[in-house]
Amino acid sequence: MSLRDDLRTSIFKMIKNDPLAGFYASREVKDRILTVLVAGRHLLLEGPPGTGKTTLAKVISGLLPEMQVIKGCQFNCSPEKPSCHHCKNLTKIKSEKIKDRFVRIQGSPEILPEDLVGDIDPVNAFKYGIDHPLTYRPGKIQKAHRKILFIDEINRMPEKVQNTFLQVLEEGRTTIAGFDIELEIDTLLIATANPEEYAGTERLSANLLDRFECVKVDYPSIEDEIKILKKYANPPFSIDCDTYNKITNISKNLREGRQFSVRGTISVLEQAAAHAMIHGKTVVDTNDIRVALKNSLKSRYEDEDIDVTIKRVLR
Repeated sequence: MSLRDDLRTSIFKMIKNDPLAGFYASREVKDRILTVLVAGRHLLLEGPPGTGKTTLAKVISGLLPEMQVIKGCQFNCSPEKPSCHHCKNLTKIKSEKIKDRFVRIQGSPEILPEDLVGDIDPVNAFKYGIDHPLTYRPGKIQKAHRKILFIDEINRMPEKVQNTFLQVLEEGRTTIAGFDIELEIDTLLIATANPEEYAGTERLSANLLDRFECVKVDYPSIEDEIKILKKYANPPFSIDCDTYNKITNISKNLREGRQFSVRGTISVLEQAAAHAMIHGKTVVDTNDIRVALKNSLKSRYEDEDIDVTIKRVLR
């Protein structure tokens, strides 16, 4: 079966529960994401950092079952259907199971097309010759064959680099110039994009956007953010419900008109508890929260803004 078939089958096995458990968002957002995945379309997640987009991509890849691959193949060839030059010429095939079906690319202005589509292996070039297919060293795109290809912050890549995804998005294959190699790439792309007002972002081309289905991911509700804190925060002692409510409400108010990620809320909770502990307390009070907020948010908020928000929320 193709990767899309595997993913669709897994989703329907869990559809009565929650296939996207572990990703915290509204029912509407989850419904839209599942619709894109079941339809077998590529997914672009738009929204500020710290809203669980990377977590979602890992949850989706975790839905895929183990896959059987030819042992040692850099392209994850199936033993039933060898596709790369090396595996097609094997006289004896050994296989192994692989559980990890996730390849990540971190968007950056410094990334080069060769990082994605591959380059020449100098050792093999000396051994086989510059034009031999085995001289080619696969990039992240080829290594994502039969896996989820996750592109984090795609709009931080230069447009020239973004365009390297067009062929695999449209045709499900890549052509390696200079080697006369065309490779099938059975993958599903999940990309994230930061808001355009963020520094260092590039506008995505119309051609690229046309090949994605876009879903907006926003900050979680207070209830979901408390669940995230309980799961991921690591305070030095047990936190009471009232403290969770205070900190998440302050975070929600501070986000009005600005960006303040859930990671920031986790940091505030951990530091508030740490401040309480070094002062001999096992309960977090308002001053502990104030100190933690000023530590975590000093670069984005004036002390006065934090004090006014604390008074407004906790009055």
